[in-house]
Amino acid sequence: MQINRTILTLFKDSADEALCAPLLTAIPGIIRIMVGDNLAISLENLKKIGIEPCLAILSRRLYPEEKPDLVTILKKLFPSLEFLLLSSTADPFPPLLSLARDGVRHLVINPAAQGEEEGETKGRFTAAVKKLVEGSSWKMADYVRADAYIHEFAVSSSAQKEELIAKVEAVIRGDGADIDLLRQRGALLADEMLENALYGAPRGEDGGKLYRKGEERAIQQQEKIVFRFAFDGETLAMEVADGWGSLSPDMVIEYLAKNQANKALSDETGGRGLFIIWRFLDYFHVSISPGRQTVVGGHLKASSPLDPEALRGFHISALC
Repeated sequence: MQINRTILTLFKDSADEALCAPLLTAIPGIIRIMVGDNLAISLENLKKIGIEPCLAILSRRLYPEEKPDLVTILKKLFPSLEFLLLSSTADPFPPLLSLARDGVRHLVINPAAQGEEEGETKGRFTAAVKKLVEGSSWKMADYVRADAYIHEFAVSSSAQKEELIAKVEAVIRGDGADIDLLRQRGALLADEMLENALYGAPRGEDGGKLYRKGEERAIQQQEKIVFRFAFDGETLAMEVADGWGSLSPDMVIEYLAKNQANKALSDETGGRGLFIIWRFLDYFHVSISPGRQTVVGGHLKASSPLDPEALRGFHISALC
C-alpha cells in the first residue's frame, strides 16, 4: 500500500517560516501555507484538487493563542490528519490544556541558538516526521548508537524494582559530575517507570487502580512488564512496557497539563509519575496499543544541552 506523504506546514508569516526553515530542508512532500484571511480558501483548494495530507506541522507562533480554532478547521477538512506542534525555546511554552483539548499529541522544541543542539534537533525532528508519516512509533533503540547493548528484563515481582534500579546505575560507567548526575537521574527515572507499570497501569473495569503504591505483589502472566535500558557512553535510553494499555493519548496530555498547572505535584492530580518522567528526560515518548500495551520511554544525555528547568517536547502515539 502506498503511503500518503503530503505534509502541510502552517506559519504566521514569512519571518515565522524562516525560523522553522532549517528543520524542514530534508523533508519531502511539504506544502507551505501562510495563514491569513484566505486560509479557508487555501485549504478548500487543496481539497478540490484531491490533496489529502497525512500530517500538519503547526508553528507555535500561530497556534494555539493566535489561531485557536486552527486544528478544528483542519480536522473538518481532513479528519485523519495528525498534528505536530513546532515551538522554539525563544517562545513561551505552549499551554498543554489547549493541546489536550484539540488532540495535538506531538511537540518538538526548536532551539533558538545554533550549533550542535540545533543539528541534533534537526535529526530528531526529521525522524519524528518520518515516523508520523509512516505510522510507526519511537523505540528505545532509536536514541542510542547501533552498537549499544540493550538490557531487557521481564519483571515477575515488585521485589525486583531495587535490583533493576541498581543495574541501571551500574551500566552508567565513568567518573565526573555529569556522569554522577546522569546516574542519579537514571535511578530516579527507573524508579518512576517501574512504579507506573507496577501500580499505575493495572486498572479494573471501572478504571480504578487494582494495587496500592508500594505493596508487594507478583506480576500476573497476562499483564507482562518488560523493562529495557541502554547506555552508549553518552546517552542513557530507557523504556518500560506494560501489558495493560490502560492509557489513551488524550489522558497522557491531560496528565501532563494538569501536573504542569499543579506546582505541588499532588498524587490526587493523577499521572504524577508520567509528569516526572517527562520533565527529567531530554526526549519523551508514549506508545499505546489500547487494551494491550503501553510503552513509556525516552533518553537523557550525560552532557545535556537542555536547561534543566526547560519543559520538553513529546511524542504520544496510539497504535492499532
